[in-house]
Amino acid sequence: GEEKALRILSRNVTHKLPQSAQFHDSNTKALVLLQCHFSRTALSTDLRNDQKMILGESLPLIQAVVDVISSNGWLKPALAAMELSQMIVQGLWNK
Repeated sequence: GEEKALRILSRNVTHKLPQSAQFHDSNTKALVLLQCHFSRTALSTDLRNDQKMILGESLPLIQAVVDVISSNGWLKPALAAMELSQMIVQGLWNK
């Protein structure tokens, strides 16, 4: 089922998962689906719906991270978080 599909998708992601990756874990699923978004990988309807949910929840979370980091004056982490936000909006890897 879904775990098998995620395992297959993970073979082609840019940032490889460790051998110990647990494909029933929601963190692993989110990582695979985010990388698929950046690479514009075709997904099944169910995984695409899950990906949309992850993307929708990611943006406000990352914006909050940017706010906290910026208020502490940490420039490089703030820029990295802003780049991640742009990657999610554009659906592309940062060059």
